[in-house]
Amino acid sequence: MDTNMTFRMDSEVKAQMSAICAQLGMTTSTAFNIFANAFVRAKGMPFPVTVQEQSTLLTREKMLSDTEQFLTEFSDDYKRMAE
Repeated sequence: MDTNMTFRMDSEVKAQMSAICAQLGMTTSTAFNIFANAFVRAKGMPFPVTVQEQSTLLTREKMLSDTEQFLTEFSDDYKRMAE
């Protein structure tokens, strides 16, 4: 049975998420469902949640590398769910 969820998020984050989802050929609802399934499988966050030191500067290369890794893991999870 399907159900609805309502929650608040920053409008800029929502716009960016919608644009990325469109590039991936999915809706934001699909993205949240992928996350929810990964959360259930992991019995918690499907990625590390940590506190970064303020002195740690994030370089453009590190952001791109992290994004590529995240999208690869996201794609792998999506393919597993499609099976």
